[in-house]
Amino acid sequence: MNKNAIIDRIITRERLNPYLKHHSDIIDKALAHYKSNILVSESFYPLIAILEVGLRNTIDNQLNRKYNDSKWYENTDFIRTASRYQIDRISEARTNIQASKKEITTGRIISELTFGFWTSLFDTKFELTLWKNLRLAFPNCPKQNRNRKNISSKFNQIRKFRNRIFHHEAITWNLDVLNSYNNEILEGISWLDNDLLNWIGDLNHVGETIEKYRKTIE
Repeated sequence: MNKNAIIDRIITRERLNPYLKHHSDIIDKALAHYKSNILVSESFYPLIAILEVGLRNTIDNQLNRKYNDSKWYENTDFIRTASRYQIDRISEARTNIQASKKEITTGRIISELTFGFWTSLFDTKFELTLWKNLRLAFPNCPKQNRNRKNISSKFNQIRKFRNRIFHHEAITWNLDVLNSYNNEILEGISWLDNDLLNWIGDLNHVGETIEKYRKTIE
């Protein structure tokens, strides 16, 4: 196997350089760390998927109730409340569904809307309009923590971490921080539904994956 060819043609030197620097330019260690980063990132996928699906569906449910309209994203009152960002994301969702030659349904719109769309509904702008309803999406969040600012901070931090993983970036520089993210995601899921947290128990392999590759990474 020509390791230099793999680096130059597939991974690229620019992407591998941080790993090389971390491992004193030892190529084998850098490549092993790179692969371990992929495996650790992969271990987060199930939890992030459950959190994202759970968040969007619980918010959808609350907005459905608020506007008494399953198509709340088309409701005149919501449109008046929304910012250009939300309106553009809804428009993009419709465009993407049409591009795939599928019928535009409420379910497809909800699933097509980005994680960023859902977390944007916790912005300061919606403190007096949406938050009273959206807070009900987190029945298990301790009352002292269940305010718009805390919820926005938590889920936007998770969103940014999720984006780093989905963009195949390096996340394994500080393994203690990764364990903290794991705990944050699990807590976020529990705030949505404790039964959901119990149900995903066998999907959570983050801790053991980190420990399995700790020596390779460090």
